[in-house]
Amino acid sequence: MILLSYADAFFLYLLGWLLVLALLTWRAHLRRKKHYWRVSTGNLFHCDKCHHTFVPQEQLNLCRCPRCNAVCIRKRRRDSE
Repeated sequence: MILLSYADAFFLYLLGWLLVLALLTWRAHLRRKKHYWRVSTGNLFHCDKCHHTFVPQEQLNLCRCPRCNAVCIRKRRRDSE
């Protein structure tokens, strides 16, 4: 039989909970990093007529809005210049 004092048992209990919390924090960090959304191509369009924002399949400078069929011009991002 393994002899354990109250201090050792409490230490092992606390160590177990800290390990569980560390694993859950690491898992949440990985999930947040995996599902982080960003427009990587800089191909974001905004229609001035119907205010619809969309990303076309091809990389274009000029395209038509899928909602109202108006001509939209790609606006440059300020942080990429």
